[in-house]
Amino acid sequence: MDRKHSPAVRFLSLLLTLCMFCSMLAACNDNSSTITTAPSTTAPQGTNPGDEYTLPHEDGYNQITFYWAKAGNVVNPDVWVWLEGAEGKGYILHPCAYGYKAVINVPEGVEKVGFIVRYNCSDPGGTSWGEATKDYDQDRFAVIEGKDTFVYLKSGDGNQYTSNDGGKTLNMIKKFTMAGMNDFNTIQYDVTPKVKIDDLSQIKLYEGDKQIAITGLTTLGMESTGGRITTAEKLDPAKVYTLELPGFGKKEIVPYKIFDCEEFVNNYTYDGNDLGAVINGDNTTFKVWAPTASKVLLNLYTDGHTESLIKSVEMVKGERGVWSYTEACGHGTYYTYTVTTAVGTQTATDPYAKAAGANGDRSMVIDLSKTNPEGWGKAFSTGIDSYSDATIWEIHVRDFSNKIASSQYKGKYLAFTEKGLTNSAGQAVGIDYLVQLGITHVHLLPVYDYATVDETNPDSGFNWGYDPKNYNVPEGSYSTDPYNGEIRIREFKQMVMALHEAGIGVIMDVVYNHTFDGNSAFNRIVPYYYYRYNPNGTNTSASGCGNDTASERYMFGKFMADSVAYWAEEYDLDGFRFDLMGLHDLDTMTEVEKAVHAINPEAIVYGEGWTMGDTIDHSPQANQTNISKIPATGIGSVAVFNDAIRDGLKGSVFEKTGKGYISGDFAPNVAKVQFGIMGGVGPGVGWQVKDAMVINYMSAHDNHTLWDKLAISNPDNTVAERVAMNRLGAAILIISRGTPFMQAGEEMLRTKGGDENSYKSSDEVNNIDWEALVPGSDVHNMMLYYKGLMEMRKAFDVFTSMDTEITFETLSGGGMAVRYGEEAIVLINPAGFDSTYTLEGEWKQVANGQQAGSETIATVTGEVTSESMTVQVYVK
Repeated sequence: MDRKHSPAVRFLSLLLTLCMFCSMLAACNDNSSTITTAPSTTAPQGTNPGDEYTLPHEDGYNQITFYWAKAGNVVNPDVWVWLEGAEGKGYILHPCAYGYKAVINVPEGVEKVGFIVRYNCSDPGGTSWGEATKDYDQDRFAVIEGKDTFVYLKSGDGNQYTSNDGGKTLNMIKKFTMAGMNDFNTIQYDVTPKVKIDDLSQIKLYEGDKQIAITGLTTLGMESTGGRITTAEKLDPAKVYTLELPGFGKKEIVPYKIFDCEEFVNNYTYDGNDLGAVINGDNTTFKVWAPTASKVLLNLYTDGHTESLIKSVEMVKGERGVWSYTEACGHGTYYTYTVTTAVGTQTATDPYAKAAGANGDRSMVIDLSKTNPEGWGKAFSTGIDSYSDATIWEIHVRDFSNKIASSQYKGKYLAFTEKGLTNSAGQAVGIDYLVQLGITHVHLLPVYDYATVDETNPDSGFNWGYDPKNYNVPEGSYSTDPYNGEIRIREFKQMVMALHEAGIGVIMDVVYNHTFDGNSAFNRIVPYYYYRYNPNGTNTSASGCGNDTASERYMFGKFMADSVAYWAEEYDLDGFRFDLMGLHDLDTMTEVEKAVHAINPEAIVYGEGWTMGDTIDHSPQANQTNISKIPATGIGSVAVFNDAIRDGLKGSVFEKTGKGYISGDFAPNVAKVQFGIMGGVGPGVGWQVKDAMVINYMSAHDNHTLWDKLAISNPDNTVAERVAMNRLGAAILIISRGTPFMQAGEEMLRTKGGDENSYKSSDEVNNIDWEALVPGSDVHNMMLYYKGLMEMRKAFDVFTSMDTEITFETLSGGGMAVRYGEEAIVLINPAGFDSTYTLEGEWKQVANGQQAGSETIATVTGEVTSESMTVQVYVK
């Protein structure tokens, strides 16, 4: 994910969920939330302030200084600091006149940092917790006040202070952080530090000039940082209320947990499927769900990018919080909503829009029948009977074609429609290459409308696209005309149609777990509904992107299911990959599975099933542990990425130099490899699935390419030896139950020059190098090997069948013999030496370390050689 600011998550808890960070590092916006300090320096305690440790300001950064005082001798003190959702780090506390100080540069836009003062640190100023002692037991958060923030602390005291005289006189910092409407008669507040309210008369609640009577407080007479207030009269979430607390001033109340109370759910959730802009003859009816709004304006424009306002009209509020208006307009009209709520007046695009103008800043009324290319609508089937029959190739639209010299549509959807393209060596590239390779599905990195690439100048920047802006609109930078909302839709359909004509299914990467930022169109229209929040009113960020959406709330869960159903039906898609799926609740993913398979029973639904911490109240996560609870209504249910076989084969993605089964570290990884071969079943991994609902892979867009990982972790091996490792891993994936998945170019020894997080790196780093396909080269030979393996898998269904028993026999050098009943034997030898194995009866060899396919390489019986660093496959 591109950005890492979100409500604070402790580093220690992040260590428990490291596996989720592969996707997290590429799924957000464009500002990296890093904090910096100068190299450590020391000064004797009590020196003049002018000699104290300082740190230069950096452009684009604010600065916070922590002062801390503790009596007695202090050993190795630092302050552990984390930004919202990012990993924590220690910053050395340097001696100063007050006691100790740490100065840290924090990116502009970050509103607060979490911190813990520590001493007796085994790694002061480092990235590990070690044996450090906390000075105060609870996490604390410091609010960034501007260019310079100064926070004074006292040992063992949880309060924060300011000072105008270098710490001689301390003034307690008081913050009124949250006043939220919990239900129609309850308000929750959050303050720092603790406050004691002895009488209800100390609390003032206003609606304008009118005072509202208070009848109760849960923390009356107690010192507390928060409490729940009960009101005498029913509250209206569309009105503006102000709460005043003694010593903390006033705070406007925002809708908060009111959305979860029974009265709101019963009276305001909307089941209709007509939100958005619906054309009726010569008119269009606009509908938007905004139950907490006091006013909604519909703004109509002639285009999506100039000052072309036609008019603004007030919409009418109807039942269940749906506002509507019918206007004599139609296809090609652009529009926005201006919504007034308790948090103010904001303009937003329509979350339900299906078309938009340049950069998705205005929604567009669309007659979808006008977007269908000639020949659209032909029935298509991938011909698979189970997920295991599929082989998936993951690609970014720009990466696919930017380096195809003869392409007329470099970096565009239409590049997938170009046939007959070759590189300078005469080798097929583009869509013809995919047909030759033999994959069944292309997995497209995000192709909905995302925020970080300027559609009007797409060459100015690159991004993977894990930063959603308009979920139901195709990304415009991949179209030939981003200004016309109709064009991107038609060209997207042309891409799908071309792939289908080539016999290849299309899978769409979807990111519903967070949006580009927390103030998306959803939040502008219904503030606080669509996201999860901490008790102090800040966004949660288990996604690491500054916000987590709330799939467990009815209207967003329904939106997700409706959205994928729309893409499946309107664009004839063949599957969906869910980013950070563990952030969604199990019930919503169950509805998603039903919605997709009701339209296309052959569609493949899968996602990142990492466990995401305590982010969903009262709802099981759709993670690796729980995913098997979703019943299958199509040819499969919902599959999860198998990080066990990924890390087992090549080494952990979190350890750059770590090795795996194919690269010399056999014993610790045998169980992980066997778990993958069995299709996500077996001991020692901590989770398992039913019906081989796993996506088996070694590389994806996240982390290093496979070739780069092998090079970094095995620098002393020869190229030939690393090629053998690659072939070994590919063969193991292909003989495993589940769905084989590969990053585009893995079969071409793809390198990104060691860049493990290239989400916004250059095209030069990211794009597929088609010119590397030269007959006789390692790249070309590897491609042929992958091609042969996939041909073999299709020819012998023993590798995809759930009916055959799989057993393992341990061989020397970390090797194993894998038996598929009486139908196949696979000899896996990761060692640096040959070994022998005795076959009983006659067998046909269809794969070795150099070739694979459906044809018999040799007919053998008795003793055979299991060659070093190879997989040998024998079938009856």
